[in-house]
Amino acid sequence: MKKGVIILAATMLIAMLAGCGKQKSDEEKLQEAFQEAFQEAMGSLGANAPEAGTPEAVLKEAQNFVTSELWNDGFVDLSWFISSGTSSTGDSIDIAFTVEQLGKSIEKKAEMDQAISGLSDNYKEAKALWEKLSAETDKLYEYVKANPPVAESEDKGYDTGLFKQYQEAFDKEVDTWLNSLDKK
Repeated sequence: MKKGVIILAATMLIAMLAGCGKQKSDEEKLQEAFQEAFQEAMGSLGANAPEAGTPEAVLKEAQNFVTSELWNDGFVDLSWFISSGTSSTGDSIDIAFTVEQLGKSIEKKAEMDQAISGLSDNYKEAKALWEKLSAETDKLYEYVKANPPVAESEDKGYDTGLFKQYQEAFDKEVDTWLNSLDKK
């Protein structure tokens, strides 16, 4: 799995560098090169990816969802906004829009809850970790709805520590399952 990620990163870098040459200085050509490289790299990862519809695919989708939609596009930006008044990358941020988008992700999380609860007892540990992560996600979101974030405040009630603890444990459990597939 790690080899596939390295291949993906290297391919994307090559495509970006190739797109920066004189003959490909046009932004559209750079975007096309990037998309081609990304698709090629994803194809090479496909051999190691869990088959769609399998429990491992459900877990991987949940793992990606938590990292991308809940953490990267939601909770981490809220944390940074509360402490510094910016997004996690230091850019300006429409915090009301961020909370609105997070609400849409919370609705999607209900589907994830259902999919994961439907997994067999072979995935008991992953299911237990997801329950903790899901409950903490709901708790954080409810706090944000009840206490709209204020830039550069000393809001001690918004704490992502447990979320990160549960997320890391869930990630480790999912990676263990995926690594066991790679060895087969």
